[in-house]
Amino acid sequence: MENIEQTNKVKILEELQKNGRATASEIAKKIGISRQTVAKIINNMDKKKEIWGYTAIFDSKLINKKQFIFLVKLDLSIGIKELLERVTSNNLIKQNEEKYGFKTTFFLHGTSDLMVLTWAKDLVEAKKFLNNYKQAFKPNIINIDLLEIISTFRNNGISNPKMIEEWTNLLI
Repeated sequence: MENIEQTNKVKILEELQKNGRATASEIAKKIGISRQTVAKIINNMDKKKEIWGYTAIFDSKLINKKQFIFLVKLDLSIGIKELLERVTSNNLIKQNEEKYGFKTTFFLHGTSDLMVLTWAKDLVEAKKFLNNYKQAFKPNIINIDLLEIISTFRNNGISNPKMIEEWTNLLI
């Protein structure tokens, strides 16, 4: 029974990934289980915070923003408890959302320790965010590389519908 529940959960999540606005009835029809089962599984995942939220995926240019990435190398040998408190505090995150412009952050294994996706109106604003970030985490920052995203192929499994047009403009 547990395997069936897990299989249904995965199928539901795949459908929600494709369309976060899909109704329980629409999902049920696509995956072949009852609407009540779909609704129950989604409600349980929401309660357990297995689903973090629902969002629209759109071109940041629509809100006059560009996307930038910070690749951050950290010194994790000093002040690790303080660093963890700063990066995981919901209050600090909410207070500093505008100051840092963060949209997505990943903890990595590799040549960088963090990858931060931010939106800014231009390179100057992105550098301002980067400098604020450096100051906030000064004891732990070894290096930060700033990259500008010039085009998106896919975002959360959704293909950019203007990809061919954008790449044609960029390359030809």
